[in-house]
Amino acid sequence: MSLLFKRRRAGRVRLSNTEILRRATDTILADRLYLDTGLKCNDVAKAIGTNRTYLWDALRSRGFGFQEYLSKFRLRYFIENAPRYSDCSCAEIAEICGFNDAKSLNRYLKQMFGITLYEYMKKIAQGL
Repeated sequence: MSLLFKRRRAGRVRLSNTEILRRATDTILADRLYLDTGLKCNDVAKAIGTNRTYLWDALRSRGFGFQEYLSKFRLRYFIENAPRYSDCSCAEIAEICGFNDAKSLNRYLKQMFGITLYEYMKKIAQGL
């Protein structure tokens, strides 16, 4: 039996956490689902052919939850595209990148880089 699968009591085969996360990541990136502010764990689970509980378990096995998982994609998108949004408000930038609001984007920027959205955009405007 492949390492990608685990046996369950009823004789069904369940995808491993690694395979679930690989499929979720591939789907989220390919379809740019992270830009949807209303994206739910259940939506991704259905798209990859599993259920919400298995996806949550796979995420928790790596030490994070669904929103944190999505926020990493959104933050990467923001970093790659920030110069294009220099004329937008913080709220507009957050929405374009899939965050519910500027406060959420600020929180993740602060966690990852120790800088706020305003400070980041200011540095971009200064060409740093």
